[in-house]
Amino acid sequence: MNRGINLEKLKDINWNHLYCFYEVAKVQSLKKGAEIIGTSSPTLSEQLKRLENKFNMKLFNRSSKGLSLTPEGLQLFERTKGIFEEGSKLLEHFSEDVVGGYPVSIGIEETISYDLATEFASQYWDLYTKYGTVNTIRQADHEVLVDNILRGNIDWGISLRKPKRKSLNVAEIGSFEIVFCCSTELYDKFKDEKDLLVNIPFAESNWDKNLNRVIYQHLRKNGVVPKEKVYSDHIDFVHKLCLRGRCVMFLPKNPLEEYLGLKTFNLGEPLKMSLYAIWKKSDEGLISIRKLQELFQSKLSNVPDRYEDVDLQIEVSDVSDDLLN
Repeated sequence: MNRGINLEKLKDINWNHLYCFYEVAKVQSLKKGAEIIGTSSPTLSEQLKRLENKFNMKLFNRSSKGLSLTPEGLQLFERTKGIFEEGSKLLEHFSEDVVGGYPVSIGIEETISYDLATEFASQYWDLYTKYGTVNTIRQADHEVLVDNILRGNIDWGISLRKPKRKSLNVAEIGSFEIVFCCSTELYDKFKDEKDLLVNIPFAESNWDKNLNRVIYQHLRKNGVVPKEKVYSDHIDFVHKLCLRGRCVMFLPKNPLEEYLGLKTFNLGEPLKMSLYAIWKKSDEGLISIRKLQELFQSKLSNVPDRYEDVDLQIEVSDVSDDLLN
């Protein structure tokens, strides 16, 4: 951006003009922007021109096809997004009205069970989609996830553990069963599953240390201590080794999936793990958290018809009929 202009203080900016720019840049349309703001197109056009004069730069390309952002306009838009999205959250904090208009970031702890976590997050999208988009961000472990929630880097998170912080709230999303597995041929060669687990290299993940700890506690409880371990960050690599009879692995049992070439089994009592949603208590007035709490009221497995409704996204995105078949 041109830094030769004289804008030394925040008071030098007309924030109403900047907000008008933000709304128009979002929809790339002067007419739609005017409808959102509640003003006329000529008035809005004049405000945008004043902002361009203030910044001494062209923010929009204007043609018979409408508006498009210039490179400078795109840079300004990326900056203003954070300002006005945070402003929407501020309004919701101090008002009972639903404001929306900001994206949500969900932190998902690195875990072997992404199926349950991502299914929950995808159903949350459909509840929240009227108010903004939903992003997911990988979190290295539970402590990193909690820290990012507290700092406001993510809006809420999914973890294998309940948080200890009193400023956080938690609810169970669901549970999944961990099973052991190896190639069918290798399984058939052993008389006892315990001997299989002791003598064949046992694969674990480098990144899911909490789950590894739970697994080894379960093994010791059942009198099993593997002689040799395999470490990998790549589940596909371990899966290939397992199919070839080179190792034993563990995975979340998915009743809808067939594990061709693999034999799955339990050791003693089934090993079940829970997944939890975590959020700040102080954010419970936000529509982002209210929709999260609404999702808890319905059963995750009971998928409503709306999840198969393609028109939903077209409607909330305000796509013009001229663009559709």
